Amino acid sequence: IRGMRQIDRYGGMQAMETFRQLLDWLDARGDVARVSREVDPRHELTAVMRHMQKGENKALLFKNVKGSDIPVATNVFGFRSTVAASLGLEEGNLLRTLVAQENRRLPVDRVTDAPVQEIVKIGDEIDVARDLPQIVYAEHDAGAYITAGVLIAPHPETGVFNASWNRCQLVGDDKLRVRMMPPQHLGRYHAEAEAKGQNLPCAIVIGAPPGLMFSAASKVPYEVDELEVAGAWQGKPLRVTRCKTIPVDVPADAEIVIEGEVICGTREDEGPFGEFTDGYVPVMKNHVFKVKAITRRRDAIYHAILAGGTEDLNLVGVPIQTEIYKKVSAFVPKIKDIATPGYVFGCVIAIEKQ
Repeated sequence: IRGMRQIDRYGGMQAMETFRQLLDWLDARGDVARVSREVDPRHELTAVMRHMQKGENKALLFKNVKGSDIPVATNVFGFRSTVAASLGLEEGNLLRTLVAQENRRLPVDRVTDAPVQEIVKIGDEIDVARDLPQIVYAEHDAGAYITAGVLIAPHPETGVFNASWNRCQLVGDDKLRVRMMPPQHLGRYHAEAEAKGQNLPCAIVIGAPPGLMFSAASKVPYEVDELEVAGAWQGKPLRVTRCKTIPVDVPADAEIVIEGEVICGTREDEGPFGEFTDGYVPVMKNHVFKVKAITRRRDAIYHAILAGGTEDLNLVGVPIQTEIYKKVSAFVPKIKDIATPGYVFGCVIAIEKQ
């Protein structure tokens, strides 16, 4: 039944395995607000997002985005309780359970029949300024950006897959500019490939399964495969398929995948961009991503995240809260909960006093 979830053998709720399963769950609770009239993706869409986040804070589904035939979903993680529910957990036990599960892994489930590859565009068919919603979030942004893309790349030596969140500027045709620098793991992957004179194969996943989104936001050790971590978070192996043009595995049930390579030895001006502290990052030399293919579901939904909005701060905040819980629980035995207000630059810890 649409929007319903099964009970696992332990009596808890099962984790959600796809982005649209999360949307259905929110919809069944009355937590999705639909916007049916045409909305301009340049500033207007963001204005509606900000207004919603200051009020009911529901998820938003924009059905008619100017210049695109793909609807846009946003604010799906407006509350921390939704992060917990997407992982099949109760919010009251969220941090304690995440710490207990942090070393779990599940091998992926490889499939060939993938919904995310129902439509495939390769080579001259590609134009990122035409094929994706052109959302401009802030007044002085350099252009349209992908803000909810999980980037997946294999380590140049071991082949272990890293997943991370990175902003991507949509330049046009087959080009994007990507913010990715060491010590972030993806930046280290590229640095190692670049030292060999090689491009780094990379896929940008939009509308990823919740387990993968959370894995990409968490502090997973460098040598660990984050696709296997994503499977552990959802309690079931992540369904993956091989990209059409690069040796990268991506979630078979994602909404959209952009296949390509981060180019060796090339940097271009990227920015400014209105970041999560409500300030602009300046123009900087950043990496160039050459697109080789775009694949998607026939009825794909585009995920967009407002930098510094409630969804962004929940996805960033829960992994930080988990790390704090792990450290502090070593000498404070009974922690009730942890919050990270103020753009996650500080924390509040509630304890059972002894």
